[in-house]
Amino acid sequence: MRPSQRRKIPFDDEPSPSEKRELIKRGEWEERHGGGETRNRIPLVFRLLAWTSLVVIFFAIGYGATSLIFKWLDRNAYARGAARTPENLAYTPEETRNMLDRFSGEEDSPLSADLTAQERGAYVTVTISIPDGNSFKTRQIRCYGALREDAIKQTLAAYMDAMKESQILSAGARDLNIFRSGEWLYLNMSGDFLESVKTLGAEKSRLMLTGLVKTMSDNFPPVNKVRFYIDGKEVRDKKPIDLTLPWGFGAGS
Repeated sequence: MRPSQRRKIPFDDEPSPSEKRELIKRGEWEERHGGGETRNRIPLVFRLLAWTSLVVIFFAIGYGATSLIFKWLDRNAYARGAARTPENLAYTPEETRNMLDRFSGEEDSPLSADLTAQERGAYVTVTISIPDGNSFKTRQIRCYGALREDAIKQTLAAYMDAMKESQILSAGARDLNIFRSGEWLYLNMSGDFLESVKTLGAEKSRLMLTGLVKTMSDNFPPVNKVRFYIDGKEVRDKKPIDLTLPWGFGAGS
């Protein structure tokens, strides 16, 4: 081989080290092995950003198209009257005002009762037993709320209000919190409640607490035992009546 003549190296053969050096020297190594494509390839981080942007764009387009379809379906249903079957259902603020104006002053109208129940939640009717001499008289009230504890709290407040009207309890007597577990009802009362009990004496206090337990057991079964706490602490006083034990029919009364 003459020095001036360049040896042609087969493209598919693996070159020897000397041939590889010759290819690098002549600038043919990168051309054969894709070096140019490697230098021009987009970095991974930019490819990830591009794919993420594409996914976000398609998601936004799908979300917007779905929202427009549902709005179109709602408008058509409203125009056909399909969505207005209930007569007492309002869809706009103007309809609500018209309904309220139409039924204003009608306290016993079914619609007024429905609106009140919707605003305040479902209600239940309970009967409280109020001491009257040596017996009890009854009074019915409505309690609102989705939880039974809500109704118990409102019933207890109504019973205590009745006791305050009869001047059996002082104005400062109130319940702090309640807790129910099965047949047990735990009442955490204020210090004024205990002072009222002490002022009443044994017989009136026993009658007042019996009415409370009767009210709870009659309306909220299986509750039949009431345990009293004062300002979050167990009661130590046993006079004029024993509040260290739970009250219930056959328990502390």
